[in-house]
Amino acid sequence: MVLLAMALMAARVAVCSAQTAGPRHAPGEGTVEAQRYVMDVTLDPADGALRANADVTFRCAADLASVELALNPSLQIQAVRDSEGRALEAVRGRQVGSPRFALRLASVCPADSRIELHFDYSGTIRPRPPFRAGNGFFLLRDDDAWYPQAGGFDFAEDDFTVRVPAGFEARTSGRLAERREEGATAVYHWKTAHAVDGRAVVVYKQPLRPPVIVTVGSGTAPRASPSAPELVRVQEICSDAITALPSAAPCGELARRAVPIIERFTAMLGPPPEKTLTIVTGISAVDSAIGYSEPGLLVVSDWAARLATVTDYAPGFLAHEIAHQWFPNGVAPASSSDGWLAESLAEYLAWRYLLEADPEAARVMVAEAMRDAVAYTSLRSLSLGLDLLAGPWSAAHATLYQRGMLVFRTLETAIDRERVDRALVEFYKRYAGRKASIADFRGVCEEIAGRKLGWFFDYFIHGTEIPVIELRRLPSESPGVVAGEIVVRDFPPEGSVRVEMSVRTGQGNVEHSVATHGAVTPFTVNVPAPALGISFDPDLRILRWTEAARRSKAQSAMLAALPDPLTAKDLPTAIEIYRHALAADPDDEAQRAQALHERLGELEWAHNESSAALADLDAAINGHSIGPFETYLCRAEAYLYQGVVQLHEGRPSEARKDAQAGLALPRFVLLQAVPREPIESPGDSTLQQLLESLSGAASRN
Repeated sequence: MVLLAMALMAARVAVCSAQTAGPRHAPGEGTVEAQRYVMDVTLDPADGALRANADVTFRCAADLASVELALNPSLQIQAVRDSEGRALEAVRGRQVGSPRFALRLASVCPADSRIELHFDYSGTIRPRPPFRAGNGFFLLRDDDAWYPQAGGFDFAEDDFTVRVPAGFEARTSGRLAERREEGATAVYHWKTAHAVDGRAVVVYKQPLRPPVIVTVGSGTAPRASPSAPELVRVQEICSDAITALPSAAPCGELARRAVPIIERFTAMLGPPPEKTLTIVTGISAVDSAIGYSEPGLLVVSDWAARLATVTDYAPGFLAHEIAHQWFPNGVAPASSSDGWLAESLAEYLAWRYLLEADPEAARVMVAEAMRDAVAYTSLRSLSLGLDLLAGPWSAAHATLYQRGMLVFRTLETAIDRERVDRALVEFYKRYAGRKASIADFRGVCEEIAGRKLGWFFDYFIHGTEIPVIELRRLPSESPGVVAGEIVVRDFPPEGSVRVEMSVRTGQGNVEHSVATHGAVTPFTVNVPAPALGISFDPDLRILRWTEAARRSKAQSAMLAALPDPLTAKDLPTAIEIYRHALAADPDDEAQRAQALHERLGELEWAHNESSAALADLDAAINGHSIGPFETYLCRAEAYLYQGVVQLHEGRPSEARKDAQAGLALPRFVLLQAVPREPIESPGDSTLQQLLESLSGAASRN
């Protein structure tokens, strides 16, 4: 089965969390908070060699005799001194590969006082997937712990001098105070005007063209609100290597598309903390839209920039990344477990933007989440937050992104969307430039809603259960009345959500909603004519079990039995498993049949079952998946395999038709339509190569 794996990664994982301070009367190891960084960094993007000295101002949260910090274990600490020049010993933790180290101070740092420490260190930074370096691009992320850190998301002022080889540019948050040349070195001096919560540095080859600059409110896109001020300038720095590629988006397309998103979020939440947003392309990613957001800075993958004009490709990606300028760059999570307030909230805001800009894409986004997040193999608590990003991407995406977004949608049904909007505005206003927790957000929601919401946060964020909510029709004494009840299982007794329904009659639809109370909530609806049917929660506003999720989970359980790795002797078993998975959802409620048919056709072809392969590949060609991109991709791969089968069956004219039909699909799909080989190469690996081989054979004959 060939499915698109879309990486929408942006959060910065806190690499350490300082221990809680002891009692005020017992100075010990405890919590400090970074407040200012003055750094001089030399970086060679060719091999990641880094040399730095840093003067860091920390605030002590308690009387401290020692502090615990973090620095990438691949960086060697040469010296640490305090403000009086006294040498301090840095002691690494015993755990291999841990970034943590401890410093015993020369004198006690009193509670709420400042301490200045100077660090000299050097070494080699190796970017971790998916943020690979290449083509003269290098990204130092907060996750890399490339600077001395007290904890994740500390708001601090930055004063950075970054030295890179001539011909390269270095950029970070803030404004460029100076640029100069020192022989074969380019020196960039960056300063922030206020405290920011991130310290990423991106280095890239100096582009041949100047940045494309677009101003919010300039008329380049419809304004979300007449009151939205001209606050943000968006500039895109385009990679020459990417813009030169065939079918690449025009330079500046991401900046232009960012403008209406910023306007919408500004009208919804208030202005972002930074006046300029710079978009830099360079993350080397294979077939993935990946982004990394810092205050006033957004670094995206080459694939995201190349396909910026394609609305069907990762439609919520850019809105998700831009939402991070508010959360967490404006309001940061108090700890990694509060990451729901970063990734889930950004995904929800992306959906809210799409709801106005592209309603169909918004519908698909919810449908995918309701199927995949609910049916995920092992449900995990949203309170794991950013720690989920340290594990399998599938778990992080299903939990922190998809299910987290659905929880915000469900919150709308508990307190209504207008109150959710007011809560977000108040939350951002109250905690801007600070850290905040899920408990803080809950407090704001309870203020706005005027009632306690402990049940909601305990169940949906700290828990792992999914409710069962069903509609049951009851007999009615009058044809003008529809009677029924909402049945709720596996849900807190005090919980209540508003369930929408649409009653279809011969004289039009009647919309109705019911707020649930307890396990069974009766309802009646007056209708102008006998009811022909009822649609229950038609917009999937409530996180709950659906038939699509149930069937998808059953199919996934079957596919989990596939041999890994798959060899020729395993083909009969694998083919049987895929056929059982298809039979488990005969009416395709889960909308996985197209992808299953396509992969089954590959396996049948590898097992010399040509007739069966052609039938399944034809089903994939004529099928539909849950979203347009996956639909197109399955068709392209099915056309390729069907053409290969036809060619090997001695029908070159049919093979040519398949290749031509596949090549008529949207070009952005063809860039990815190189299917995984089932067992061994079927011949030509792309539709274009198949067509060329057929043309070559015809000319030779």
